Amino acid sequence: MIGALVLASVLHQAPKVFVETPAAPAEEGLQFQAALEVGGQALPSGTGVNGMDVFGVAFPRLSVKGGDEFEFELGAPLRVRLLDQEPLQLEQDYGGRLRRQDWDDRSDFAQILRNLRIGRDDGRVQLRAGAFSNYSLGAGWLVNRYHNRISPDYHPAGGNLVAYLGPTRVELFASDVLAARLFAAEVRLDLGRVLSAQDTAHDRFLLSVDVAHDFGQAGGTAPELNAASVGFQAGVLKNDTLQLWLQAAAGARADTLIESVPDYGAAFGVVVRGQPQESVDLTGRLEARRQGGRFRFGFFGAGYEFARFSGVGLSEQPLAEELLPGTFSGYGEFAASVSPGGPEDLELTASASGEYFVSTGRVDADAMLQAHLPGGKTVAELRVILTDLTLNPRYSAALEVRHRFLPAVYGLATAGREHFPQAEGNLRHGFTAGLGVGVDFQR
Repeated sequence: MIGALVLASVLHQAPKVFVETPAAPAEEGLQFQAALEVGGQALPSGTGVNGMDVFGVAFPRLSVKGGDEFEFELGAPLRVRLLDQEPLQLEQDYGGRLRRQDWDDRSDFAQILRNLRIGRDDGRVQLRAGAFSNYSLGAGWLVNRYHNRISPDYHPAGGNLVAYLGPTRVELFASDVLAARLFAAEVRLDLGRVLSAQDTAHDRFLLSVDVAHDFGQAGGTAPELNAASVGFQAGVLKNDTLQLWLQAAAGARADTLIESVPDYGAAFGVVVRGQPQESVDLTGRLEARRQGGRFRFGFFGAGYEFARFSGVGLSEQPLAEELLPGTFSGYGEFAASVSPGGPEDLELTASASGEYFVSTGRVDADAMLQAHLPGGKTVAELRVILTDLTLNPRYSAALEVRHRFLPAVYGLATAGREHFPQAEGNLRHGFTAGLGVGVDFQR
C-alpha cells in the first residue's frame, strides 16, 4: 500500500541490542531490557602530539519496546580518564576525570537517546531518532550512507520523519536535532498513481526532488553547504524474485554562483534486486556520473563529518570548497542479506560502495559488515571508510565483537582508527582499542 522502497538506498539501521538469551519474551505487550557494560579503552587525546590516554568506561542502557510500532533506548558511555599523557587534559575534565570532550557541547547530551522509533516500517507515518550509521535519503543522490556519530568528540541525535500523503512521499532528516547542522528533505511523487488507476502502474515511475543544507555550526565550525537534485526512477521489471530499475538524476550546488566553475552534475544508472530464496536478498547498483566544480553526488556520505573539515587527507580544503575537475565517474553499490532465521545459522548483512573518478584516478570506498555467527552467541560488526586512496588517502575503521558467555553475561572488544577535528580546521588521527564485559536482562 505504501509503495516500493528505492532499491538503491541503504536505509539507516537502528542500533541493535545484543540479546541472545535462550528464552525470548513474547512479542505482545511491553518488553524491557537493561544492560551495563564496564571496561577499559585506550583513546588518543585528539590534540597536540595526540598522546594515547587510558579510560575506564561504564555504559548503562535501558530499552523499551512496544510491539512493531514503538521502541526507544536510553544510555551513554561514561569515560573516566585513568592515564593522562601529553598533552595533559586531566584538569580540563569534569571533576578532574570525566572526559570533557564527550559532554562539552549541547549536542553531546543528545547521545543519551540511543534510538527512538514510532510507527511501523509499512505505515503511513514513521519517526526515527538517535544514531544514524548508514542513512540514505531516497536514492542517495545527496545524502548517501551518512554516519552522524563517526566523530569521537561529537555525539548528536538525528531525526528522520517519513509520511505518505496519497501518491506523495515526504521524508525529512536532521543530523542533529539540537543544533544548526545538516537538514535534508525529499519529496517523491508516484507518477503511476497520478496518471493511471491500474495497480500495475503503481510504484513503478517515481519523480523525486531532494534538497540539503549544512549550517556547519556544531561538532566544530565548518563552511556551509547547500545542494539540490532532481531524480527519476522507472521499474522496468518487477516480480517476486527480481526487480530492475532504471534511474537518472541531475544535481547542482545552490550556494555557489561561479560562472567559470560548472557546479552541477548528471547521472544515469541501473539498480537490480534479486531474492533467489526467502532468506537471501541481494541488491546491486551501477551508475555513470558527470560531475565537477563544487558539486558531486553523494555529497553527504559516510565520511562527511570529517570531509567537511578536510575533503581528502587531514589538512586540505573542506569539501564545501573543494574543486573537482569536470570529469566522469563510475559508482557502484552492493548490499546482501542472508538470514536463515535459525539460532545455529550464520546471519550476514553486508554492503559496500565505491566510486572511481576518470580524470584524476581518485577512488573512494565504504563497506560495512554485520555477522551473527552460528550458535547465536557471537556478533561482529565492521565499518571501513576510505577516501581518495590514490593521492591523498584517509581511512577510518571500526570493529566490534561481542560474545555471550552466560545467559546474562557477555564480553566485548573494540578497535579502530579515529579522527579528531581540531580548532584550526584540520584533522588528527590515532588508533583506539577497548575491552569490556556486560550484563543484561529482559522481561
